[in-house]
Amino acid sequence: MENMKYRYIYEYQFYRGTSAAETTQRINDVYGAGVAKESTVRFWFQRFRSGNFDLQNQPRGRPETKVKNEELKAIVEADQSQSTSEIVAGFGVSDKTVLIHLKQIGKVKKLERWVPHELSESNLQTRIDCCVTLLNRHYNEGILNRINTCDEKGVLYDNRKRLSQWLNPGDPAKSYPKRKLTQKKLLVSVWWTSIASVVHYSFLKSGQTITADIYCQQLQTMKEELAAKQPRLVNRSRPLLLHDNARPHTAQQTTTKLDELQLACLRHPPYSDLAPIDYHFFLNLDNFLQKKINSDAAVQTAFKEFIDSRYHGFFSKGINELPKRLQKCIDNNGAYFD
Repeated sequence: MENMKYRYIYEYQFYRGTSAAETTQRINDVYGAGVAKESTVRFWFQRFRSGNFDLQNQPRGRPETKVKNEELKAIVEADQSQSTSEIVAGFGVSDKTVLIHLKQIGKVKKLERWVPHELSESNLQTRIDCCVTLLNRHYNEGILNRINTCDEKGVLYDNRKRLSQWLNPGDPAKSYPKRKLTQKKLLVSVWWTSIASVVHYSFLKSGQTITADIYCQQLQTMKEELAAKQPRLVNRSRPLLLHDNARPHTAQQTTTKLDELQLACLRHPPYSDLAPIDYHFFLNLDNFLQKKINSDAAVQTAFKEFIDSRYHGFFSKGINELPKRLQKCIDNNGAYFD
């Protein structure tokens, strides 16, 4: 009966348009801290949104009868980011029971997908044009072994987790523009090819940002190391640099330096997720760096450990995946994809 009293309050506050968080706070202010849990209030609000205003508990009995798949589906789809524990709290069953029923209704947990930018129609068309150009060069010239891909990344001291969602197996995760990160990080620049693996990497000092002058110095060092590791590429072919359109990469000073070093640049769309260093190298780096790091030296050590731990063929796999991703972007009308 005590629980029923609170459920009437949940229903009243729901009709008033009060949020679950505010409802929880109001109940705890009146009846005592910890009386109401926000996860429980959220569950009932989701139940109300699904059209079910029955405040009674599900009848006792066999575990599988406690969870109605139609009701579970409505609750999950009302808020796809809720955790398993929040669903369990509302139904009063075990985690295992909820997971069984989620499987029965075809729901799987997927991470929200961070994307670089919300794309305009012009952005979408530019992405398609770039992909077509690169694919034509791949099929006509076989350029994959000439690609030297590079970018900068702020290696975070504390890598955050993305939220996950309950979705049907074929449904893409919801996309969100990347948030600007203000937490402590150390900037690293990386160049790599399918044959030489990591050609060069360079950490900036803490708080330092990349400029055209710094980038040109890095390019000079990288070219010297590339000549030592892949002399055939440097002497007989012209390396093809695949980097994004960040200002230091496109400055006049950089363009002049690229000509001096005889480095040709492949066309690359703005706000892109199509560079191997992003979808392969940095993605795997993020997965590798799960622990919290407490110093610049620890960041650099962890980064070296990541490189040293890569299996044979890791780098060629990332480059060789590029044509498939270019085609997928075209098939997706220029939009981001999973």
